[in-house]
Amino acid sequence: MGQALLEQFCLEGERALREGTRRFGRDRGETLRKKHLGANVKVNMLSLFTVGPDLPPDPRYKKERISLNPQERVSRTDYCPMADLWKEYGAQDIGRIYCEEFHSACYGHYAYGYTKVNLAKTLTQPEDQWCAFNVFLRPENLPEELKPVCFAEYDPDYSGPARELPGAYGKSGFATLFLKLYAHIAAAALDQLGEPGMQAVCQGLERMAQDGAQRLRKAAQEQHEPLTLEFFARNYPLEADPDREPMWEEYGTNGRKEAMVRHFYGPLFQELGLVPCTC
Repeated sequence: MGQALLEQFCLEGERALREGTRRFGRDRGETLRKKHLGANVKVNMLSLFTVGPDLPPDPRYKKERISLNPQERVSRTDYCPMADLWKEYGAQDIGRIYCEEFHSACYGHYAYGYTKVNLAKTLTQPEDQWCAFNVFLRPENLPEELKPVCFAEYDPDYSGPARELPGAYGKSGFATLFLKLYAHIAAAALDQLGEPGMQAVCQGLERMAQDGAQRLRKAAQEQHEPLTLEFFARNYPLEADPDREPMWEEYGTNGRKEAMVRHFYGPLFQELGLVPCTC
């Protein structure tokens, strides 16, 4: 989607892509904050990175945690599978856009706009060999009414979390992230570029269908299994039947679900010779 926007609209396409990425970040930050408040969890850096995270675990990451407490997270990432993937696709420019926009939007919005985010180095920069995260939330920068919301030491009656919050995992976790990202990029493209912007996003979905077909064929060959709808469901983050995806109720408005069905599912199933699920 990003490649199509950049190719067709240059700087205006980049602006739309950046805005969609920021919206995606704010959505994730707000969703996590609401979840934490609902479970009586303090809104701070320790909670942000450890309590019910929305990013499924990935053992490929190689990270060094330098400091993690309610006020700060300082860490170094020596290997990021996403940075590797952007390089593989020749799309480091899009990776840099993501790094520049997402982290600040997500971490900042989570803590009511008071988080200070410094991403000093990123693996999406050719000259950098690691990512350096410095994320801070200082109580002295907060208004008085937010200090007890964020830090237990300012809330003498605090009794601790009301319940444990599990993190995202596997297929459903990655599907949630993709559908949010798609919805926000599509909305920003439509808002800033009009219908031609949405058409570019749809072209991106068609490219994604081609890529998905290649990956699914390779996976089926490696696993010595027939390429069926059931195989798709087990080996791709999205539902084989889009009508079974509950997130479309919120994120599929303004034709976004219909565009996904027409420009991703249709070409993908046609390429693979699969009959769409009608259950």
